[in-house]
Amino acid sequence: MDIVGRIDRVDSAVLNDRLLLRVIDYKSGPTSLALPEVLYGLSLQMLTYLDVIVSNAQAWLGKAAEPAGVLYFHVHNPLILHKNRPQPDDAAKELRKRFKMRGLVTADADVVRMMDGDLRLRNGYSELLPVALKADGGFYSSSAVVTPQGWEALRSEVRGQIRRIGTDITDGKVGIEPYRLGKKTACQHCPYRSVCQFEPLGEEGGYRHLRPLGKEETWRLLEGGDSGERHGE
Repeated sequence: MDIVGRIDRVDSAVLNDRLLLRVIDYKSGPTSLALPEVLYGLSLQMLTYLDVIVSNAQAWLGKAAEPAGVLYFHVHNPLILHKNRPQPDDAAKELRKRFKMRGLVTADADVVRMMDGDLRLRNGYSELLPVALKADGGFYSSSAVVTPQGWEALRSEVRGQIRRIGTDITDGKVGIEPYRLGKKTACQHCPYRSVCQFEPLGEEGGYRHLRPLGKEETWRLLEGGDSGERHGE
């Protein structure tokens, strides 16, 4: 099976002879990368991009590479509302907040500081990245960071999901089984509802319900949990 696509942007950097690669995807709306959706095979695009460039770095760039991050950049022209005219510095700060990227970055303070120049001079919350650095160089629990072992688990999971999806296609599995995860369903923005005629309360049992997962449980399953739990069983 061939996966065909185009990556919006790939950035590279070298740190202590380590080649680091980062993927940025431009979006017209606010987007985030939810790990449970990766686990359930619902959000594979960004990590597929990352796996492709890291796996082929030796052939394409002449050197093995490590993941630095996957980030979404919201392309928009935000309107800043204030009761009074803001000072230029305050307006610029508010504007930066609207463009703060979402996604995952590697759990390495030196790498993060290369991505955000302001963090080279201070610790605290990044205005550009979904991370916050402690004074000792560690990360606050709210930071969206991934260890080297975590990247390997995510890349392995994505490859497995692609194999599963490809096998389902060749096996002719075309059942009308849209998912529901919390309040989110596969039917919300689907242009084929008039074709499939899916009935949420029909005899087939309605939606395929996926169980909401917390951060710790998601990582436990990514690193080797019960496959039945992955599909909400």
